[in-house]
Amino acid sequence: MTVDLLSVCARHAAQTVAGLLTVSLVVRALGPEGLGAWALLGTTSFLVGLSDLGLGIAVQRAAARREEAVTRGLIHLTMRVVLLVCPCMCLGAYLLLLRLPAEVATLQAELTRAALPALAAGLVGSLGSPLRALLLMRGAFTTLAWIRAAASTAQVVLTAVGLALSPSLLAPALGLLAGTVLEALLLLRAARQLDPGLALHSDWPREASEVHDAFRQGMAALAINVGVAAAIRADVLILSAYAPLETVAAYQVASRSVDQLFSLAKQSSGWLLHRLGDPEGRRGAVRLGTAVLGGVVTSGVVALALDGSALLEAWVGPLARNPVVGVAVVLLGTAAIIAATEELAAASLTMSSTSAWDAARPMLLGHALNVAVSLAGARYLGVWSVAGGTVCGNLLITLLIWSKARVLVGFRAVDVAWTLAPIGAAGLVSLSLGWTLAPLTTEAPLASALVCCAVTLLGTAAALLSWWARGTSLEARPLPAPLDAPSPRKEGPPCTSSF
Repeated sequence: MTVDLLSVCARHAAQTVAGLLTVSLVVRALGPEGLGAWALLGTTSFLVGLSDLGLGIAVQRAAARREEAVTRGLIHLTMRVVLLVCPCMCLGAYLLLLRLPAEVATLQAELTRAALPALAAGLVGSLGSPLRALLLMRGAFTTLAWIRAAASTAQVVLTAVGLALSPSLLAPALGLLAGTVLEALLLLRAARQLDPGLALHSDWPREASEVHDAFRQGMAALAINVGVAAAIRADVLILSAYAPLETVAAYQVASRSVDQLFSLAKQSSGWLLHRLGDPEGRRGAVRLGTAVLGGVVTSGVVALALDGSALLEAWVGPLARNPVVGVAVVLLGTAAIIAATEELAAASLTMSSTSAWDAARPMLLGHALNVAVSLAGARYLGVWSVAGGTVCGNLLITLLIWSKARVLVGFRAVDVAWTLAPIGAAGLVSLSLGWTLAPLTTEAPLASALVCCAVTLLGTAAALLSWWARGTSLEARPLPAPLDAPSPRKEGPPCTSSF
């Protein structure tokens, strides 16, 4: 378990470092406007990655049941779907980039040229997603970490060389494509070593019911992913329609910082996901996972808001002083803390409820509210509306998720409050320390980094201490009626969700 946890964290750390270094290289070579344009390219490339229609979840479920033939067929099915859907999405994304606001007219030629490798990277990444799902469910965490490290290194090196030779958006786009292609090839090699019977010409699933079930569960995962994309990634597109690129770039700095913090924190509780399918260990996994995830996210966000200005400036230069960065960090950080309170509860629903739609519906409603608030106020309130929409949407998701999850887990209202109490403890400790140590971090990036780390660690420790003090009394009660009883149809464990 320790090796798995460290491997998961190392894999995400490699991805995080690559993203942060790419942003730093782009903003220094192309300026704030170039970073804003790169944010648009990255967003479109990410959206293209939804072309697997959520079938990666079906691969995970089949791999978890150790059904080798079904897993191979679903991998092949997923790749075929990507090859059919992704080109259409790429065409739509490319046409969208041709109709950007007048503010980016000076970068229009660079954008349209760099869009081709960026969209190709989205296609290749989508083809590799079912292979990654197979390796993940077989516990190949160390292999995945080495693969991601190699791909991230290739991306950063090629981006740096390209920007040094010819400063343009084409350099980071080609670096992204090269890293994605390398990762896909290494994933294929690792998957073939793990399952020698896997071939790209595998047969389709033998039973029509298997295909139907794959698409049914995949649609729930796709709905969640589309909601996440609409709520988080579309913020950049909405803001770009009403604000200059420098504002978009400043918002992207804050968004990327909070998003990477949340994603890294998720790795600390990711090793608990397989326990959510076990009724005996579900309560303990939800409590511990919420304490760890909530503690890291809360203390990390507070540290970033109070003590991270010098660290951000060392990353992106003078752009970090833009007032938009501070506003967006506070609002998006609040949204991330709210999301951390329901992440494990939502994962429990998707893995153990009778249908993955039990988690998908609340997320769709929350993300729809997010987009509605962003669109309604972006023209008048700018960043306040776009980031505030994320807060409103996540709050609605949390209320709806816990109203369903507490029945599944067997929690009373007071039990939910005790489950969330460690997050409050982390907030109190990190606020006190962050405020006290803030004068030490105004100029020196190293001091800012050290203080942020200390505040995050001590805040997380306070959360874990609060979790430990409550003990195991919640897990000792009898289990509730089996809300997650097996369906009469032949089904496996449902899918997972994400922020």
